[in-house]
Amino acid sequence: MRLLILGLGTAGSRIADAIAEPAGRATRGPAVHAIAVDNDPVILESLKNIDRERKIYFPRDSISTPELRTTTFTIDEVKALLRSNDAGGHDAVLLCAGLGGGLIDLVPHLVDIIRETMFEPVFALVTLPSDEEGQERLKRAATNMRQIRAILDGVIVFDNQLWLDKVREQMETAVQQTGPGVTERFWIPGTPEKTSVEPYDLINHQIAIRIQLLIQAGEIQDTPPQMVLDTREILNTITGAGLITIGFADEPLEEHSKIGFFRQKQESIVYRQERAGRIVKLAEKAVFRDISAYSDLSSATKALILLVGPEEELSMKGFMAVRKWIDDSINGYELRSGDSPVSARHGSHVAVLIVLSGLNEIPRVSELDQLIQTK
Repeated sequence: MRLLILGLGTAGSRIADAIAEPAGRATRGPAVHAIAVDNDPVILESLKNIDRERKIYFPRDSISTPELRTTTFTIDEVKALLRSNDAGGHDAVLLCAGLGGGLIDLVPHLVDIIRETMFEPVFALVTLPSDEEGQERLKRAATNMRQIRAILDGVIVFDNQLWLDKVREQMETAVQQTGPGVTERFWIPGTPEKTSVEPYDLINHQIAIRIQLLIQAGEIQDTPPQMVLDTREILNTITGAGLITIGFADEPLEEHSKIGFFRQKQESIVYRQERAGRIVKLAEKAVFRDISAYSDLSSATKALILLVGPEEELSMKGFMAVRKWIDDSINGYELRSGDSPVSARHGSHVAVLIVLSGLNEIPRVSELDQLIQTK
């Protein structure tokens, strides 16, 4: 799948940059073209994966109303960049933003511009602010969510309140395991070395890996999948389906040597059962623990299941059990699924990704909505 991504504000620009990071597995070409718009030049300069000419800066102090913003940040420049991308070369447009940020209210104007020349579906990936960001920001997020839901083909929700707690716990555990003196250094999975990061860096990594896996699932792969999941099926799952959450869980594999003993182990009844059990366990973790925002499985009208990992580790028995569970649980009949196998040489993890869409209600969104209903 090929995405045109527009990151708005600091949060949106950093998320777009994280998604645009080149994947470890080759595809037909760049699967992501990203544009970043922000009023902080330091943030724009720090983005590593977005080309300089695709970074748009506008002065912070001259912004007072949405009307002025659209002229101040030179909306014509955004238009030119959008139109410079071959519309037929992208399968969808993804707007990334912090829902409580100052640029999210530009989404309606930008959607109008996009729909003038493009026929591809337009989605948003938004982060819900945490409680520590203050009541005004929470209320703004609720108001903005109401505004954008009606004009987009789908809204992917990521709850910062939930994920801040998770990543801070991870960072604290890492510090305890490695000892004093390393509090400011933490390893982001998939990166070659330890770097200085903030909790939001880890959250952005979690967001990026989910979107990158969906992108890769719709691409031509070196290892043919047993169950093909193409771009059209991915888009059909999330288009016109309201709120969307994405769960992801993975587990590292033991180092297997290629001698006969391990070959026999892989073929044994016990090991086949272990592989099936691992897939089921990861699916449960993806839905109930490592979901982008907590939601009721039974309120989803559509779902998508993706298995990722070395082909010999992807259990069809486990997959069928997960498929039946999700199919029986959602409030709809549209369930799509597939696998994204990698060679054993390149794959060190087995993962399950589950998309739930058509959610009319997400508890955290409803909680924020109450803030503006009780004014």
